[in-house]
Amino acid sequence: MTTPLKYDATAKWLHWLIGVIVIVMLVAGRTLEALPLDERTQIIMVHSGLGTLVLVLMIVRLAWRRSHTPPGPTAEMSVRQIRLSLWMHHGLYALFILQPLLGIAQAMFITDYEIVAFGLIDYSGLAENDAGLARTFHILHGLNSLILSLLVIGHILAAFYHHFLQKDDVMRRMLPFGKVES
Repeated sequence: MTTPLKYDATAKWLHWLIGVIVIVMLVAGRTLEALPLDERTQIIMVHSGLGTLVLVLMIVRLAWRRSHTPPGPTAEMSVRQIRLSLWMHHGLYALFILQPLLGIAQAMFITDYEIVAFGLIDYSGLAENDAGLARTFHILHGLNSLILSLLVIGHILAAFYHHFLQKDDVMRRMLPFGKVES
């Protein structure tokens, strides 16, 4: 089986859809604590729904990735860059799956209000209220979001580095209409 030169349409759609949702959620999530409780609860319902969507999309993406060979490293990439890329991608996949799980765990134990994703999935009804566990998962969810933010910024900077400085195909092969040289 030959290694493809670029990602297929499904991989690209999943990448960009998840990327946009996650960036919006990481930015918006930083402002939640400052909001009054009634506004916060409304936004958290949307946040929990989008988080659930990210979890489902990440599971689909992981299954797709395992069943479809991604493009290999470019000829210009050093061994160090290849290792960093693998660590970055494994870290992003793991933490993008962990983040909604931590949010769900927090929602299960929250005591201030109920969290119902999409108006359908009652996370608050999955366990007894426990302020201590809710706080623990809240801290872990926040810490993971900080690490994710750093990895996302690093991922974007690496793409720009490859595109503008190394002038290779790394970024173009994930762009929706990117032309990849053979």
